[in-house]
Amino acid sequence: MVRRIVAWPAVLLIAACSTPATPAAAPRTTPVQFIGALNPAVTQATIKTTVCRSGWTATIRPPATYTNTLKRRQLPKGADPKAYEEDHLIPLSLGGAPRDPANLRPVPLDRANKDDVVETRLHKQLCAGTITLAAARLAISQVKAGE
Repeated sequence: MVRRIVAWPAVLLIAACSTPATPAAAPRTTPVQFIGALNPAVTQATIKTTVCRSGWTATIRPPATYTNTLKRRQLPKGADPKAYEEDHLIPLSLGGAPRDPANLRPVPLDRANKDDVVETRLHKQLCAGTITLAAARLAISQVKAGE
């Protein structure tokens, strides 16, 4: 079973005016328009034996034949497939579903390289125990939703 998620950003608090008689405005939330799919084998309890184990993502990464075929189907007619990388919305290193088309989309190579930097930073923080799996997934969701 693959779980699909919609990420929601943290609640943004609006500062109250400086006069005590003015009530604080209500907190606002804005949903991130981002949907991905999760690998059910990756949970906070399993990260040390899955995403934080060296070489684990290579064991689940779909073959290029699969991702290239999917990329060609997803690209608009006339687009050069060589200019794009089939990118996991939730990266494998943060427990994204490897083959679910809902978790894969073509992105320009320069964008994919920028995303890789953020994904690597979040993965390192996750495995160091400075952030949770949920926080890492939310952070990458917000980055990719803002593209």
